[in-house]
Amino acid sequence: MTATALEDAKKKEAARAEWRRDLKELARPALLYQGWVLLMITIFDLVIVVLEGPAPETIMILGILSLCAILGVTLGQGLSIARMRGSFLGCLGMAWFTTMCLLTAPLAALGPFGGILLAVLFLTPIFISGGVWSLASSRALFAAWVPLIFGTGAMFSIIERDDALAEFDAGNKWAIWNVTSAVILFITIALMLGYLVARERHRLHRWRFGTRSLLAGSITEKGAARPRLTMLGWVSVIVVGLGLTAGTLLIAPYLFRTGEDEGEGQSQGQSDPEPGQGEPHQGQGEPQQGQGEPQEGDEMERAARQLASTVCPLLVGLLLIAAGASVLVRPVRRLVIIETLRAVPFAVAPTTRIRMGWRLIEIGLGDLGIEGGPSLDASELVRRNASKIAALDPELYELLLDAARVRDRITYGLGIEPGSVERFAKAAERIFVLATNRVALQQEAENVFRDVR
Repeated sequence: MTATALEDAKKKEAARAEWRRDLKELARPALLYQGWVLLMITIFDLVIVVLEGPAPETIMILGILSLCAILGVTLGQGLSIARMRGSFLGCLGMAWFTTMCLLTAPLAALGPFGGILLAVLFLTPIFISGGVWSLASSRALFAAWVPLIFGTGAMFSIIERDDALAEFDAGNKWAIWNVTSAVILFITIALMLGYLVARERHRLHRWRFGTRSLLAGSITEKGAARPRLTMLGWVSVIVVGLGLTAGTLLIAPYLFRTGEDEGEGQSQGQSDPEPGQGEPHQGQGEPQQGQGEPQEGDEMERAARQLASTVCPLLVGLLLIAAGASVLVRPVRRLVIIETLRAVPFAVAPTTRIRMGWRLIEIGLGDLGIEGGPSLDASELVRRNASKIAALDPELYELLLDAARVRDRITYGLGIEPGSVERFAKAAERIFVLATNRVALQQEAENVFRDVR
């Protein structure tokens, strides 16, 4: 085995060891998020069953919704652990919803089974976003929508069935809360804080031990030296949770305004008809019992259909927009950054112009699979990859040597000669063109979605 092959094998083994260690640290927020979702789903299902009764239709609807949420979150976390790119998931989401639009009519023709299958296939991808965001960087708050929607649904169901709504309409705002809804609110807030703490611990782990971390730790602390929340820290988190719960209980009812005329219908403010005028005779114009009188169930069904016809297209449109944005954000950002670096549209200092030119060179080398690091200067980067670069293009190697020297002089404050900025800008453009011309076709397609900042 050659020295190069041995070095590559060591790098792969180190990468696998780092992935296993990161996966171990990732298990804590992943399992905590799963438990949070499961608990909120269980609370929501129990509340609905207790309030509405264990009707078969209710249990079937709750079962489908719970299955879609659990399955979607699990699949989303699996995709996040597999490090699927957002652009790929966006393309997959657009293709999925397009396919669902085509399959709606055939599945609806299958009867109840087709309707259940259609609901599962439509709802599951929506919850996948929560699973992906639960483990994605800087997306923890976005992922909270899945458990929060079940928790708030349970609280609103209790509030709507409580007799305190009449007191709320009369002006006694706090009457809508009871012990059960307040406990659900506290559990929701406490689990959310615990999940955010777990995500922050994992972020700290990546910051300290990641492959591109600026302050990579030389050892992994254990025991008392291990970074963790102390007992005082956990007490502080609990106190913050209680404070947020109390604040929500006090403020939330006043977000809804009530008044004397609210819900009074159209009869108030209208003059009563005089005796003998406008009064219907007995049996004329009066709705008979069971005829023409709208039933409460029919009104609820009509309102649900109107809400579904309004919200569902809007939700699908928003999901398609989000999927399209996730597909286009990296290519558009890459194009804007590269064109800005190639032709700087504003006046900058000579040293800044050289830094921008070297950033363009780094993008070109990254497309070739040559990645630098925060601890590598320009000359060291070229030296470590000299054999690979020279084998690709000797001219590219010579240009990189000269450009790296200029970049290092700027880095260490040694100054530059007159005319060096113009020569460096031309060399950077030439290096970028040579590097991109040596990229394979398949790799070039992948580089379009490569993250560039």
